[in-house]
Amino acid sequence: MRRSVTRSAPIGGALAVLGFGALVVQVLLLRELMMAWRGNEMSLGITLAVWLALGGAGSLLGAGRVRRAASPASWLVRGLFGLAILAPAALLSARVLRLVLGYPAGELAGLPPLALASLVSLAPYAMLSGAMFAVAVASLAGTGRSGAGAAGAAYVLEAAGAVAGGLLLSFVLLAAWEPTRIALLVSTLALATAALVGRTARMNGPRAGLAGAAPVIAALAALALLASPLAGRLDDATVAWQWRDLGFRGQTNSIYGRIIATLQGSQRSIYQSGVLVASAPDRLSAEETAHVPLLEHPRPGRVLVLGGGLAGVLDEVLKHPTVRSVDYVELDPALLEVARTHLGPGGEALSDPRVSTRQRDGRLFVKEADGPYDVVIVGAPDPTTAQLNRFYTAEFFAEVRGLLAPDGVLGLSVTSSENYVGRELAAFLACLRATLFEAFEDVVLLPGDPCHALAAARPGVLTRDPEILSARVVERGLDVVFVRGYSLRDRLRPERVAALDESVDRAEVTVNTDLGPRLYYLSLVLWNRQFSGSPRILLGAQRVLTPAAVGALAIAIAAAFAIPALRRRRAAAWHRRAVVLAIFIVGLTELSLEVAALTAFQSIYGYVYHRVALLVAAFMAGLALGGWAGFRAEARGAGPRSFAALQAGICVIPLALAAAVAAVAGLPPDRAAAGASAFPLLVVAAAFLAGMQFPIAAGLHLRQGGHAGAESGRLYGADLLGAAIGAPVAAVFMIPVLGLAGSMAALALLNAAVFVTLVAPLVRLRRE
Repeated sequence: MRRSVTRSAPIGGALAVLGFGALVVQVLLLRELMMAWRGNEMSLGITLAVWLALGGAGSLLGAGRVRRAASPASWLVRGLFGLAILAPAALLSARVLRLVLGYPAGELAGLPPLALASLVSLAPYAMLSGAMFAVAVASLAGTGRSGAGAAGAAYVLEAAGAVAGGLLLSFVLLAAWEPTRIALLVSTLALATAALVGRTARMNGPRAGLAGAAPVIAALAALALLASPLAGRLDDATVAWQWRDLGFRGQTNSIYGRIIATLQGSQRSIYQSGVLVASAPDRLSAEETAHVPLLEHPRPGRVLVLGGGLAGVLDEVLKHPTVRSVDYVELDPALLEVARTHLGPGGEALSDPRVSTRQRDGRLFVKEADGPYDVVIVGAPDPTTAQLNRFYTAEFFAEVRGLLAPDGVLGLSVTSSENYVGRELAAFLACLRATLFEAFEDVVLLPGDPCHALAAARPGVLTRDPEILSARVVERGLDVVFVRGYSLRDRLRPERVAALDESVDRAEVTVNTDLGPRLYYLSLVLWNRQFSGSPRILLGAQRVLTPAAVGALAIAIAAAFAIPALRRRRAAAWHRRAVVLAIFIVGLTELSLEVAALTAFQSIYGYVYHRVALLVAAFMAGLALGGWAGFRAEARGAGPRSFAALQAGICVIPLALAAAVAAVAGLPPDRAAAGASAFPLLVVAAAFLAGMQFPIAAGLHLRQGGHAGAESGRLYGADLLGAAIGAPVAAVFMIPVLGLAGSMAALALLNAAVFVTLVAPLVRLRRE
């Protein structure tokens, strides 16, 4: 017995290291690809999909190979050695592939290059990591454990390692170390574990593969590099090389993303998560952002500027003689420090006594601020991410409406077209206008690029008469170059105004909300319009993806399994297939829930970049706890009925998560921090029942015969492949189109269909 424990301990440690490394590398690559591809949360779904699909494929390949392996432990040593090499290589490839593919940093790129970059960066590590799960189960079974016991223990140990990796990342590593140094930690742990498992491989036979001195020497070398300053210099060098075409000047990390400062000639720019947030000098943008909304008010006195004031906007606001005070709120306080260092002259307004700078989240400030304001200017970039979409929702506009004086004006601008408004752009602008009308009595859109959207608390305040606006420029003695008589008359020509209104009036009307980010989805459509025909597919998805369509799919799944099972005598075989289907659909559900939690956190709080490791770790903790409970239940003889009962419980989980997230979103400002702290607990609870299913499913299959590693690998592969489908479908389609509540209802329907497929064979077996 003692010898069996001694032999299994290194393999158990290897499983924990597999989970630790997979979680750490996954989070590092999620963050890197999110930053490399303009901070769009869509990259989360695509990256997770590629990771899980490749991991599932690797697990299936490993399941086929391990059946023929004479010494699985020696293969485990080889795999750990390979993972040690691939961890830093994956990080490096995520940073440089944009340039290799011909897309310099900061430049727009569509879905195909993002998917290709994800595939190339993730493929080696994800596939090898997935294959090693089946190998590790077979190695653990070779130490004397039962097949089902080895599968359940492996699932729990890997999930526990992932939890440890997520917690260590969230609370220690991301704050203290550079990503390159963190990747080297994964390499060191993998090599050290390979050396320990190598001893077990030698005890089991003469062929030990790389079980000799190589892992020990490599582990010591990786540890030396990890502890040296070279790791930090290597990290800085790769980021600088990544941004070299734009004139890299420095980087800063904040909870909202990585901030990059660049210099090209006299043009100084700041990027956050790949999105341009400030550039100087840019007088045209500064003048339009400030003066267009201020000229709509007859006598602006108190002004609120939410973001976008780093490149001259505040200076333009202060040119209006009636302005008495300006509250400037920056979404990310770290941007202020970077701006003071890198943008140079032009920030004198920050020292003006009329300006009060508030370093806090704009949404939270709006909830707590005391009005009234005469003008509120939203200077956030386009809603191309869930983080930015927070400043374009019906909830946000209602909060701003509560701050405005009776004649108050809200002004914002979005990228548009000078004259032609196509179908995709019209849908985007129609959604923006309809969302504004949810909170305001009067809304107008001014044609041009950018398109200025203006909203007033009561009718009769706004005007699109260029003569009135031009007269106010003269009356106020404004020193302007671009916002003056001739440019206003050109922008507001009657035929241009009529053409814009006609295009927007014809578009389908939708409303953008915090938990139903339709404007973010339509931004995605506009983004991809520049690269392929995918916008037509994406726009069509919102008509095809309906609750009725999801219900029809659920009925088809249930009928495809239930009818044959009830009519034929091979009910046991149909139940076996239904178990695999359940693992697949629950895998899809797991990742949809994870993506939903990440997107919801970003929509409510705006700093998922900072919390992604903790939320992913919470998800793995739920799987680990559930896996442990399922492992014990399987050991006590849990059978098909228990599995079906779990499936019934999983039907309720998505609905419960939607209700809990809605409750968190509705918390008052003084309890917002408590809501953020509760998010990981919601994720743990959502993943618990899904974690319970795998050990019981493995037990059901292995009781009917089969190789432990092969059967576990197949089930694990089905789980990962289902998750690979769930991640992008949830990120790109379900949540933006159906909203959080609709998406969770769809998942509940799909799982209910699976419950029927599990129960139908049991009914037939009972009759027999």
